[in-house]
Amino acid sequence: MAQVMTTGNFAELLWPGIKEIYGTRYDMHPTMYTEFMEVMTSKQAFEKVQGLTGFPLAAVKEQGQEAVFSQMFQGFQQEFLHLTYSIGGVVTREMVEDDLYNQINQIPRLLAESMRQTEEIVATNVLNNAFSTTGPDGVALISASHPLVGAGGTGSNAPSTASDLTQTSLEQGIIDVKDFRDDQGLRLNTEVEKLITGRGYFFTARKILETQYETTTANNDVNVISNMNIKPVTTNFITDQDAWFLTTNNPSKLKFFRRRSAEIQRDNDFATDNLKIKTSTRFSTGFDDWRAIYGTAGA
Repeated sequence: MAQVMTTGNFAELLWPGIKEIYGTRYDMHPTMYTEFMEVMTSKQAFEKVQGLTGFPLAAVKEQGQEAVFSQMFQGFQQEFLHLTYSIGGVVTREMVEDDLYNQINQIPRLLAESMRQTEEIVATNVLNNAFSTTGPDGVALISASHPLVGAGGTGSNAPSTASDLTQTSLEQGIIDVKDFRDDQGLRLNTEVEKLITGRGYFFTARKILETQYETTTANNDVNVISNMNIKPVTTNFITDQDAWFLTTNNPSKLKFFRRRSAEIQRDNDFATDNLKIKTSTRFSTGFDDWRAIYGTAGA
């Protein structure tokens, strides 16, 4: 049953003399999940993404013998099921009429911000759960044991030892990303595009990426990372402040499918005269190809 906001809930808004009202006009964080997710629209109840391998390395063909024939393989499939998210408020007609400070008219803006942050949290939880939530290949998004469908064996998008963010660990991460292979074991030209951190690494990330010389050392060596155009991205919705991630130029990114955009709706209940205001949207988030990202939960 809906909770109805009446004049009894906001008695102070019915009387003159309030100098200022606080609590509803804060500066909010800009949308950040678009920095590490590909946002796409959908016109279906769900979306499916299917993996497919190429061919392995060629083999020597002896004179007079047939060419070596190999095969492609069907990879893993991921389904994105769109869920509906909604929130609203119910206000009595008397409260609307007697509000002296125009606070009831702020409800649509406040609901919109609630929905925007809901999207941010759900999307960022792909990173927050990257070390635990199982993906289409049967292991977590960040794992040292991603199965390679064609070649056999495994691939890794995690350091051999979990480590905090330092210049040395970031350099090793870049090296690890450059060693990504496809499902047939062929080497990929994978490069790092962005460094994603929580607020705990805000200054560390920028010092490493923007300092001309090596950080935290008396050496006079050039910091090569500062010339690699890796973009620092800080999101306040990462829960583990020791975790950090590298997004890559892999064609398949982390995904945000928008089935229906958020919208504000108003209606008056005929029987009660109550004003109802709500917002709702439909979307799904997730991942398919682990090569889109590299990360660690920190030491």
